[in-house]
Amino acid sequence: MKLYSTLDRKVVEIEPIKSGEISMYNCGPTVYSRMHVGNIRAYVSWDVLHRALLYLGYKVNRVMNFTDVGHMTEDEDFGEDKIERAASQTGKDPLDISNQYIKTVLEDFHNLNILSPSGDKVDPNWEVNQLHNYGWLRATSYVEQMIGKIKEMEAKGYTYETGLAVYFDITKIEDYTIFTGQNLDEKNIASREDVEVDPEKKNPADFVLWMKRAGKYANHLMHWESPWGDGFPGWHIECSAMGIEKLGEHFDIHTGGVDHISVHHPNERAQNIGACGHPVVKYWIHNEFIVDSDDGKLSKSKGGALTLPELISQGYDPLDLRYLFVSVNYRVQLRFSKEALDGARNARLKIFNKVLSLKESSNSHGNVLPEYRVRFEKALNDNLNMSEAFAILNDLLKSNNKSEDILATVYDFDRVLGFNLENIQKEEESLPLEVQSLLEERRKAREEKNFLESDRIRDLISEKGYKVLDTPQGQTIEKV
Repeated sequence: MKLYSTLDRKVVEIEPIKSGEISMYNCGPTVYSRMHVGNIRAYVSWDVLHRALLYLGYKVNRVMNFTDVGHMTEDEDFGEDKIERAASQTGKDPLDISNQYIKTVLEDFHNLNILSPSGDKVDPNWEVNQLHNYGWLRATSYVEQMIGKIKEMEAKGYTYETGLAVYFDITKIEDYTIFTGQNLDEKNIASREDVEVDPEKKNPADFVLWMKRAGKYANHLMHWESPWGDGFPGWHIECSAMGIEKLGEHFDIHTGGVDHISVHHPNERAQNIGACGHPVVKYWIHNEFIVDSDDGKLSKSKGGALTLPELISQGYDPLDLRYLFVSVNYRVQLRFSKEALDGARNARLKIFNKVLSLKESSNSHGNVLPEYRVRFEKALNDNLNMSEAFAILNDLLKSNNKSEDILATVYDFDRVLGFNLENIQKEEESLPLEVQSLLEERRKAREEKNFLESDRIRDLISEKGYKVLDTPQGQTIEKV
């Protein structure tokens, strides 16, 4: 397989450290709010990569983190902890905030048919404290390992301590700016704000490894004992410690968004060198942004960054969003709009309807057509050329091959595409997925005694041609 390597600045052939196996760390969500479509794109992209690697015969050892402490607003060390801010706004405990939004990640992954890091189909009812069994790493569960890595860096002379924090001294890493090609002066100019907060900081681009419970963080709710005093870890050390703990000091792929190229991943790489004496990660792979109508990064602060339930409430199926993201290469900047999503829905339904038609005319199990599989594998190997993969799929669906052979090949391709095509049914045989999702949202609203929201969702379901009835046994639904 060939992928675009950020450090090489070109598409390279992936040569695994261990033949036939790929170890991969995915930068995961900071669980202080529900993911929006801009966040979701990354996880669909890495789901496709994971599925493609499995399809091509690799054994995949993949993990993903949940950041539940230390991720500051923006990328500055002395910003506001996102989890603590959500806790203060709601009056909830930080742990409860994280648990709440981890559950929404499970729900969204389930609805979008995104595999867990371990490769299992996601059950939204999984217990939060059992998610380590499925490849998820929760930052607050690895503080001991983070402290250990900081101690290793300290022993090798990569750190220094002030009254407020323990810092990594980036001048100790000769190629610290290798990701961006900036010179250090440019990097420093972009990092002046923190120097005003901590006058003992030596270099503007030095970054926090351990934040002390002092100064503006004197009352930080999440804190642990350490050799440097009571405090909490910086954001960057979390990924280094968890990645090395679970994948070892040499692993193949580390993924993230292009917004990680300037700060987070240079800092991770510096930490890895400081602790282990070498860079640890072989290939850094990054996905591009979703942008708005003004070509700016899609974000909640600017508005317009919809969540999956909000899209479902507008009548879209979660797989419409999956189609939009899967059909475009991970390195292509994607403008998100209703028109783009409508186009994705139409294209997905065209495929679904053709598959349903083939099911009606097929009377037996078929065989995967080798000429199409060879072409599909070639597209995947070519830096996940998904536009070509879908062109091959459409060629297959229009071909004159036996229905059962076309279906067998489509199902084979769907191991990567992830549309669950083998199990789709005609609409009249099952509720539309968007109605199912609305029904589940209404059930939760009623459980929480949010009857205003329950009534709003009932009206949305009614607009789609279904009537909801509340019975002593729970809600039932019927076609109007």
